[in-house]
Amino acid sequence: MNYIGVDCHISTLDFAVVDGKGNIKKKACVNTGAKEFMEFVRSIPAPRKIYIEEGELANWLLETSRRFGEQLIITDPRENKWISKAKQKNDPIDATKLAQLARGGYIKEIYHPVNDRRRFKELVFAYHDTVKSQTRIKNKIKACFRREGIKCSGETVYSETYRAEWKEKLPKNTIVNLIIDELWIQLDQLQNTKEKIKINIRTYARKYPEIRRFMKVPGVGLIHASTISAIIETPHRFANKKKVWMYAGIGLTERGSGEKVYSRQLTREFNRPLKNAIKKATEAAIHGNNNPFMRQYLRLTIEKGVPSHKAKLTVARSLLSALYIIWKKGEDYDPDIDKKRDKGSKK
Repeated sequence: MNYIGVDCHISTLDFAVVDGKGNIKKKACVNTGAKEFMEFVRSIPAPRKIYIEEGELANWLLETSRRFGEQLIITDPRENKWISKAKQKNDPIDATKLAQLARGGYIKEIYHPVNDRRRFKELVFAYHDTVKSQTRIKNKIKACFRREGIKCSGETVYSETYRAEWKEKLPKNTIVNLIIDELWIQLDQLQNTKEKIKINIRTYARKYPEIRRFMKVPGVGLIHASTISAIIETPHRFANKKKVWMYAGIGLTERGSGEKVYSRQLTREFNRPLKNAIKKATEAAIHGNNNPFMRQYLRLTIEKGVPSHKAKLTVARSLLSALYIIWKKGEDYDPDIDKKRDKGSKK
């Protein structure tokens, strides 16, 4: 097997090829381009695998490799400490170390969607980026009023209906009024952008049947369902529900020695947008109408005296497990699943 390590940049690609015995067979630096990339890869005898670290070019190189029938592995740079923590660093050395790590089996692969799935994920993330920008502008608007000693709470300061009233409270200063007017314009633009993206998400979500099924689960709306689908892409990536919990940041990691476990804590390595979607869906389910997740939360907090934050974590696991099973089995959500489970346990 030939292991091809690549250090990727927008202008150049640095290659290092290591064989099964750890010998460096070839090194090269080529211009970044599909033709140059594949010409070098095809110059290496089969069997061969390509290894790169996660970065901006990862999706493009992955799709290029698949189009030409080559196998490319995207690795997690946080795990490649031999590269990131080294005192001596340059592109050829990093490419060589990546190939050597691959040969030794010390690579953690990062899963990436391709083609339509990749574009749908980009659309969903564009929505979340727009929401973040909108929040930033809202904070700036309130900051403008607070700097002038004006108490500013609630949501009316953002509404076009009440802007004239709020503007009357500001001092008659041209610069202050210019800034607040421009911030309101930016806020309106972002709102329009968010709505357009949401319409497109709704349209493209029809391609993925699991999103329709997810939206029948209490607390899970279009954006949450689309986010979960876009990030996970397929439930078959995970062997069981506990693996999904770990990926979503709601699973426990254990540290031990021999037969003794001396530490259990929430994993610190997880997908943050996925965890955020699950947390918000859990909150919506708990505060929604009568549903299994709300009933579970009440049982834990009222009947068993479990602290609220721990109860929410348990409910989040139940909700994510339900989504995982629905997706894996291709079934619709059963709203009476907890009642049926209770009846079964009494028999």
